Amino acid sequence: MDNSCYKSAMKLSFEVLAPDDARKVHEASLQVLSRTGMSFESEALVSGLTGAGAAVDSRRRVVRFPPALVEKTIENTRVLLASGKKLHLLNGVTSQRGASGGIEAKMGGGCELSLDWESQSVKPATARELLRCLRLGELLPEVCFVGNPIVMKEDLDGSVVEERMRRVRTAALVAKNTRKIGSMEVWSEREIDLLVEIGIVARGSREAFDEHPCLLTAKETISPLFLDRNAGDILLSLARRGLPCTIIPMPIAGMSAPASLLGCVAVANAEILGVMTAIQSVYPEALVGGGIISGVMDMRSGTASFSAPEAILQDIALAETHRGLYGMDCLIGTGYTDAKYPGSRVPSEKLLKFLLSFLAGHTTYPVGLLHAGSVFSVEQALVDLELCRLVHGQLACRVDTGLLGEIVSVVHEAGIRGDSLGSEFTLRHFRDSWQPELGTGDIYAAAHERCRSILGARSFWEIEVEKAREIDRIVRKAESIL
Repeated sequence: MDNSCYKSAMKLSFEVLAPDDARKVHEASLQVLSRTGMSFESEALVSGLTGAGAAVDSRRRVVRFPPALVEKTIENTRVLLASGKKLHLLNGVTSQRGASGGIEAKMGGGCELSLDWESQSVKPATARELLRCLRLGELLPEVCFVGNPIVMKEDLDGSVVEERMRRVRTAALVAKNTRKIGSMEVWSEREIDLLVEIGIVARGSREAFDEHPCLLTAKETISPLFLDRNAGDILLSLARRGLPCTIIPMPIAGMSAPASLLGCVAVANAEILGVMTAIQSVYPEALVGGGIISGVMDMRSGTASFSAPEAILQDIALAETHRGLYGMDCLIGTGYTDAKYPGSRVPSEKLLKFLLSFLAGHTTYPVGLLHAGSVFSVEQALVDLELCRLVHGQLACRVDTGLLGEIVSVVHEAGIRGDSLGSEFTLRHFRDSWQPELGTGDIYAAAHERCRSILGARSFWEIEVEKAREIDRIVRKAESIL
């Protein structure tokens, strides 16, 4: 082997749990499910669990799970994965393990509001603002996932979008204006087939859609230990169709989970395992994945904090349990901040999450979210990307020992108290170091100007006319179905 050109990557190690700790979390979750159980409003899920041998209190719809039944579900999931079945985790506000190791940013969230930079206020989501988000995401090379950063309430012509049509109309606009289609909110079973139809048109075929599903997303439990009827029925409908099924608990330490880092982990893991077992009791071939967006109760104000440093550690601990014991990826809540508006604290809070997410191998970063995921800002998205570049620029760099011989020569040529500024070596390599794209002044003002520059000087991609007409036909069909 020729070591003259050897490049070594930085070796960084970070973990919240030791391997034995993950086993203890698993055992604690089994105890929660067997002693306390979970409540399911979906009659189909309760019936399936009854048939699978769980102890069911039919009056309260509380199910207590025999540990062996949950272990059987985990083993069945391993078998499905070993058979080649792919686990698709669709959600726009969480991070998963990246395929490339590089920045794979997400623009999603299903926000009800967007930040208007000029007035420094938040406004209801409109199709015009959604279109700006879509075009920006399509043009930014680090963005690989453009879902529904906002769910529009007002159409391009200024008319109000009826509540029943908001998801479908948003999905149609997404599909027409980006090739990086990500996830979409699903609030009704009746929306599923319509969203899938739009996704198939956008992908080009059913086979392509099955390989890369889109325009669907995860559902949430209500911590602690409750799955409402609508979420349960939607998950079952997805499972019946062979579509991605993902469940994301959102426990708050000190409120809906014990006030401890492991409190959120044990509760969330119990909820994920309970939902996995429930769905597979009805559809054994369903591959169900999970994730977590946890927070901490601020006892001074009585509000849930997603910016607390413990939040990301709780999420990573759950992901370590799933990866180490179950052989599955697990989504973590990297995207949320408590801040209502951009400000000096937001970059520091987000930088910590991006840094720890990177160290945990989760490099699909949600960008642009404010106020616990209720507000989307294109300026914040560009600032978030700058932070991601900073993390990767420092921690994903490769050390090229093959350059040392040339470095010695450059030092010799510069001499004592000399400089290397004008050397050919500096010209070739000065870009190897991290270069801030938003400058060194007001980062948010620079982000606003960069956004204006990107969107003001480009032609924009649009889907082919024939496909756009087919999507419009599906939207018209939705008017009569929903």
